[in-house]
Amino acid sequence: MVLRIAPFFFLCCFVACSQQSEPVDQPPAMENEEGITIINGVERSELALLMREMYDQMDMIKDSIARGESISTDFYEAFKRIRDAHATEPAKIDDNYQSMADAFLENYKRFEESTESQAEAYNIMIQNCVVCHEQKCPGPVKTINKLKVKEN
Repeated sequence: MVLRIAPFFFLCCFVACSQQSEPVDQPPAMENEEGITIINGVERSELALLMREMYDQMDMIKDSIARGESISTDFYEAFKRIRDAHATEPAKIDDNYQSMADAFLENYKRFEESTESQAEAYNIMIQNCVVCHEQKCPGPVKTINKLKVKEN
């Protein structure tokens, strides 16, 4: 019985391993003149891509803070593009949005400068994102809330 199954087992392993090693062809991202990038057939604005990048950075920071590590970041130059990056809905980029973007950047600076209560400074920064998204683009609010760090 084992001798009959062994060749089948090795064949399955060989097929599985060979399939994993094949590169996946993905169409390249293309950007048009309006600041919209098309990734896998989906249009994403410059601002949407920036905010996804910001989310990824904040998620890594959250994990480090949760582990009790002291954080030193320098994302300000990249993050300040939230003021002028092309948005999916440019009409939503009004004075209210700009004020919230400025508040976020100020809170981010405070987070960078904090040495004692990084978790608190971090959560204030994340809450800034939540407030803005509640008013401008509520879809990601639930996801952004998951970025908050539980303080001791």
